[in-house]
Amino acid sequence: MQTLTVAESGFLYIFKCIEYYSSGCFYLLLYAAALAFIFFKGTEKEKAVFLWPGIVTLLTVFNPLTPVVINSIFDINKEYYRFLWIAPVTLVLAYISARFVAQMNTTGERIIAAAGICLILAGSGVYLYSSGYTKAANIYKMPEEVIQVADIIHKDSDHEYPRAVCDYNMNMELRQYDASIMLTVDREAYMNAVAGGITDDMLKYDENPVNRILGVVVMGRQIPKEDFIKAMDDSNTEYIVLDHYSSMQYYLKKAGLKKIGETGTRVIYRYTSKNTEVFTLPDYSEVWKQQKFLSLWQH
Repeated sequence: MQTLTVAESGFLYIFKCIEYYSSGCFYLLLYAAALAFIFFKGTEKEKAVFLWPGIVTLLTVFNPLTPVVINSIFDINKEYYRFLWIAPVTLVLAYISARFVAQMNTTGERIIAAAGICLILAGSGVYLYSSGYTKAANIYKMPEEVIQVADIIHKDSDHEYPRAVCDYNMNMELRQYDASIMLTVDREAYMNAVAGGITDDMLKYDENPVNRILGVVVMGRQIPKEDFIKAMDDSNTEYIVLDHYSSMQYYLKKAGLKKIGETGTRVIYRYTSKNTEVFTLPDYSEVWKQQKFLSLWQH
């Protein structure tokens, strides 16, 4: 959903978000059916708790006009899908299911009703292992290549917290696996570049070094090498990880970066700057010792 834009999709934006959000499940349809049931058969209290808030949600969050209007004021492309979480789908379906079972007269009828509802709910979802069970390659449940790239960078670096920029998938996975590798580009800035949010004027005139690095790594733009090197220096970026098939490898070599290693599908380049600022974490050990002493003394 992060790759969808209101400008490209228009009034279809919300429907595309729902398609991604549902991912083959039909729970939103069951939710709508549950609201319809409450409208016709529900008590006043049930309508107050479930129906009217549901109608407000349908008229706002799920209204095709809403994202178009909001986007004309400020950019909501990468955040709007989170509004879909507001709908209390699980709560409403659980309540209606329990209510339906409780209305049965005998134990046998309740068992049959409960089994039928479970089958409907199971059939409306997507089985987690529908495409087969794949055993995790490691205890971190990360692709082996992420671990390999992290090891190569740490073995090459002469300090504990090297700074790097990677291709999209590696950047998103490395931030989850190894927090000691400082990523030059945060998630939001990266998603902005993937969505085409960096213009030619920004690459030419913007002094933000991150945008120029993204222009090279993500957009494949061969900006003047001195601008790229300045961006590397200003952001203290030491490593760039690219896909084997990236056309920017030749550009990086010409810019002075050195290839230090590779994995199955990635190539790791190092840039050695004379102005690199080594990142260190503050040492709070003395503070912890004092707090521990005070805690023991007070008791």
